[in-house]
Amino acid sequence: MTRHAHLKERIRARMAKTGERYATARRHVLAQQVPGTSTSVLPAHSHLPGQVPAISALRVLLTHAGIVAPHTTIPFSEAFLFGIAGGIGIGIFSFYYVREDIATFFLAGRHHWYDDRRYLGAALERLGIDPIIEESGGARAAEAQLRAALAKHGPCIAWVDGSVLPHREGPEGRSGSGYHVVTIYEVDVTRGTALVGDLADEPIHLSLDLLAAARSRIKKDRQRILYLGQRHTLPSLEHLVTDGLRACYHGLLHPALPAAGAANARLDAVRVWAERMEGSRAKDSWERVYHAGHNFFRALCAINEFIEHYGTGGGLCRPLFADFLTEAAAILARPDLADLGMQYAELGHAWSTLADTALPDAVPLLREAKALLTRQAVLLHMGAAADEHANIRQRMAQLEQQAALAFPLSGAECRDLRIALRQQIAALHAAEVAAHAVLGACLGV
Repeated sequence: MTRHAHLKERIRARMAKTGERYATARRHVLAQQVPGTSTSVLPAHSHLPGQVPAISALRVLLTHAGIVAPHTTIPFSEAFLFGIAGGIGIGIFSFYYVREDIATFFLAGRHHWYDDRRYLGAALERLGIDPIIEESGGARAAEAQLRAALAKHGPCIAWVDGSVLPHREGPEGRSGSGYHVVTIYEVDVTRGTALVGDLADEPIHLSLDLLAAARSRIKKDRQRILYLGQRHTLPSLEHLVTDGLRACYHGLLHPALPAAGAANARLDAVRVWAERMEGSRAKDSWERVYHAGHNFFRALCAINEFIEHYGTGGGLCRPLFADFLTEAAAILARPDLADLGMQYAELGHAWSTLADTALPDAVPLLREAKALLTRQAVLLHMGAAADEHANIRQRMAQLEQQAALAFPLSGAECRDLRIALRQQIAALHAAEVAAHAVLGACLGV
């Protein structure tokens, strides 16, 4: 496997030099990793670390198949694939379980974040490649199916419960809802292991039993794998860019979610979130659902984690989309796309500022929680063992307990924090709507 030596050191050095957040520094360092050369692609067992799980996996499959970007003759950049796959999206959900007094908050920023099958299938079809998807009802048949696909087609994308995997093991409560995709490079039946690619800097060895458990945990995914089928003519770069941008534009207006959840995946959901943050009489207002204590602590942590670390590349995917627009503008000589890229870069910075505001450094307990969430992301990218993640989960649980017993902010201070968050979220909504209008103008819609 290709080794990504000194990647961690380069990220740390950049953070020290620029003062950037971890996610931002890692995105820039990865973008500077140029795989292959102008005359060759990566060898058959190469690994490409990434930021967005589905795109990272797609990039690996394309690279192993020798499919390269025509404008560079090396593998597509992650940002470019992210853009032609549909770019950004939005998803905002609050849940409150009265009996347990547990409130949770979810935030997403990728196009079709709710359906990796639809997302990857559409991206491959735009690239002129038939996606082949296979499923199986039993673990033994699924392993045989996987081994046959690997032998004939090379690396496959597999649907798993990410919370089961040691290098990203989550709280017990997330088991069964850790929807995730990984790349499977090879299976060694003699050793009983599989070599798996994720966002980590290097591929990870998993036992076949553990892989089978991860693949079978989420029933609706039915031990699904995807690999590349017949290739047709690669569309022009202009066609790829335009199709990706159209999918992004319309996806923010008309998400393909069932009616009950569609409103949560439109840009207007950001406005509603701002209104619910403070001063709302709605039953799902943050004053009621996320009152000071463990629920407010969990929600503030969720804002930070989902914006910066949950497969976004930082800034809720907006900076990665900005990188795509900048690359597309240079390829197509479209200064309007370059200007739009600057807008989304600013949006990404504003989203990251919101993540920082949610866990203010002036409050020691919340500052420590933010540091632990960053450390958790670092461990994931290192492919660290489960016990290291367990130590962080244990400390986070202690902080949550402390927050439940004596929240570190007074009632008035909690209100001030919610007001600050409301103001930033409302400004984000206005900026998102303005950028979306410019995107429409670039497309002539």
